[in-house]
Amino acid sequence: MKEKIALAALAAVPMTVSSVYASDLTGIVTTSYLNVRSGPSTSHAVIFSVKKDEKVSIEEQTDGWYKIKTNTGNTGWASSTYISLSNNESNDNPSSDNQRRVTIEGLNMRNGAGTSYRAITKLKNGTILELISENNGWSKVKYDGRIGYVYSDYLEKVSDSNINTRANTTKVVNYDFLNVRSGPSTSHSIVGKLNRGDKVGVISESNGWSKINYNGKVSYVSSRYLSNLSNTNPEKPDSNNESVKETKVVNYDFLNVRSGPSTSHSKIGTLKKGDKVGVISESNGWSKIKYNGNVAYVSSTYLSKENTTPEVPSNPGESIKETKVVNYEFLNVRSGPSTSHSKIGTLKKGDKVGVISESNGWSKIKYNGKVAYVSSTYLSKENTTPEVPSNPGESIKETKVVNYEFLNVRSGPSTSHSKVGTLKKGDKVGVISESNGWSKIKYNGKVAYVSSSYLSSESTTPEVPSNPDNHTVKVVNYDFLNVRSGPSTSHSKIGVLSKGDEVKVKEESNGWSKIDYRGSNAYVSSMYLSNIGSSGGSETPDNGGGTANINGATVNHIQLGYTLEDHVVVQLERARVGGNVIDSSIKRGFVTASRADLEYYLNPNNFTGSTKGMMQFLRTDSYKGGVTASELNSYLNSLRPASSGTNVFYNQGQTFINAAKRYDIDLAYLVSHAMWETAYGRSTLAQGQTITSYKGKPLPSPVKVYNFFGIGAIDHSANVSGAEAAYSNGWTSVEATIDGSAKWIAQNYIKNTKYKQNNIFKMKFNYDYSWHQYATDVNWANGISGVMVKIVGMYDKGSNLVFDIPKYSR
Repeated sequence: MKEKIALAALAAVPMTVSSVYASDLTGIVTTSYLNVRSGPSTSHAVIFSVKKDEKVSIEEQTDGWYKIKTNTGNTGWASSTYISLSNNESNDNPSSDNQRRVTIEGLNMRNGAGTSYRAITKLKNGTILELISENNGWSKVKYDGRIGYVYSDYLEKVSDSNINTRANTTKVVNYDFLNVRSGPSTSHSIVGKLNRGDKVGVISESNGWSKINYNGKVSYVSSRYLSNLSNTNPEKPDSNNESVKETKVVNYDFLNVRSGPSTSHSKIGTLKKGDKVGVISESNGWSKIKYNGNVAYVSSTYLSKENTTPEVPSNPGESIKETKVVNYEFLNVRSGPSTSHSKIGTLKKGDKVGVISESNGWSKIKYNGKVAYVSSTYLSKENTTPEVPSNPGESIKETKVVNYEFLNVRSGPSTSHSKVGTLKKGDKVGVISESNGWSKIKYNGKVAYVSSSYLSSESTTPEVPSNPDNHTVKVVNYDFLNVRSGPSTSHSKIGVLSKGDEVKVKEESNGWSKIDYRGSNAYVSSMYLSNIGSSGGSETPDNGGGTANINGATVNHIQLGYTLEDHVVVQLERARVGGNVIDSSIKRGFVTASRADLEYYLNPNNFTGSTKGMMQFLRTDSYKGGVTASELNSYLNSLRPASSGTNVFYNQGQTFINAAKRYDIDLAYLVSHAMWETAYGRSTLAQGQTITSYKGKPLPSPVKVYNFFGIGAIDHSANVSGAEAAYSNGWTSVEATIDGSAKWIAQNYIKNTKYKQNNIFKMKFNYDYSWHQYATDVNWANGISGVMVKIVGMYDKGSNLVFDIPKYSR
């Protein structure tokens, strides 16, 4: 899945709505210095600025921008966010006909007509607003001296005394959800919805459509879904079925409240752990509840009886047999006994769990009053050290000492195995056996592996590794690469490597590379490997909590005014609304990032020990010369074309160089970002799409557009929304797209003086403006860094590289 752009301004490309005001409308600047531009967007040039408290005349508005005129006669466009209107857009004493009452709790008042605009305040249920105008389901209102926009469905007239049309009869809705429209056909816009049992006043009926009073306005519904009151038994208030039968308590951190009994219904609110709810009825795992005076639905799974601990099932087989302790930093809790089941929580090292039973390496446990599953490998008996296997072959043969600053401990005898810990220089380790340059050791009571080169006998001086078997280290450049037992596709598949994995290549012949895979010889297709350099035959350890040695580079440690935990909390809130996701597996795709995920990706110490990891912190706000078009083309021209397309980046090295130089941004970053976003040029957006309409309106002739950076591409409609964003920016050629995208990213992120996101770590994780993050995938910056490390290698030297590594407060 391609990462989504989290930038609100381009999450949707709204239709331009422009309003012209009377000349006496005045605004006051609310920020220290406000840029005034030649047009209504940040892509236009700054022509002058105005200071805080300066009064300006407002002549026009469009999409969150005011056209202003200063007292010196200068005119231009400024963001309406930083201008407060000082005189009314309507009468000081509005009539009840222009007054509206908020009908839900916590209604967002935004600075533009759409959910992509920033919320400037939340309104309480019952708040009275002054209606200025209404368009496309959004009401422009005035509240507490501020102008903003709210969704019209959540407003009602304060008084209906001015309704000109009176209902001749009252009918009741006989369908679950009935669309209310602005006119008598389905071609008219939807202005609201009615629920089964709602009563409506019918003014007249014609051609199968009923004219009704809806929120004080004339609207229309299909007559077939209305019944006479005498023929129905509405399921609405005053029915015994709607009375609260029981009060229950929310037992989960956040519980979505929905308009109907399934996840396909819209979310209308959120309950927190400990909140009490009145339950009307329960069916098929969903509870019908009272919520803000209305009927709503929540999942019954996350409700418990009041004043009781969630009930333990009486099934004797479900009773706790033993208490164990988590022996690993973070342990996933799952809904079933395999990694294919969904993750429902996380346990930390030292947490105690009640074990019901154990089978096939999985423990059935009690978790938040419910049955769940964890891997038995990461549980130990209470008050005991994890048991040492009794197998004589696993006994310690020798004790050795670590002779390097930091030594990675891995789950298997090769660098392709996962890292499970780190040893420091001088640490003693118990060695069980040694084979092929790897030592099998005891680590935290379990078997693990380290490179033998960095162990010395206790009585000897640390030995300098002397393995003469030099090999080439390459990196996988494709998402998933099959590892085979022999040099052809007819040989059996014995494993899979992922993009960014480093492999030791022993020899290459006929398009196949012989590699070291888990301590044995194996083969992969050479076309999916790229050069990153060479090394000796043993692993070079990460530099632990330090930084990789990049010759000649400047490394700045930037002290932050907040802790790692502070940042985790901010990003957890973004995760709750979909702003941070992680690819859980090939089959399940992206899921909400957990606390453990965020703690890992937000901690620079997990990345600064390698050159690849350091790329996240490379300053991208300056152009660095030294790379020729020929050098860059050698990389770009090696890209594998799409199966049914071409290599769109072929010979585009000079285009990338020109764009990076023109907007003074880092070339390695610009190229790598494009590679990551487009799957190396093979995505639909990268290959180009021919569009015949824009925003529902036909174009004079078909136009082919490109998008290499996912700008404007949003969830579930990336190709459509990304193509429309490309069209609106005029990206109709490869060259124009590279240049225009570089300009857009420089203005909105890298060179933006407000957001100051001048490396990819900051572009992904923004503490002060967490809504202004380029992507939702928490691995986004780490993924791009895997490409950057290849391009940075083309620079003449590292003396002009600058790294800003964040240092959290303690």
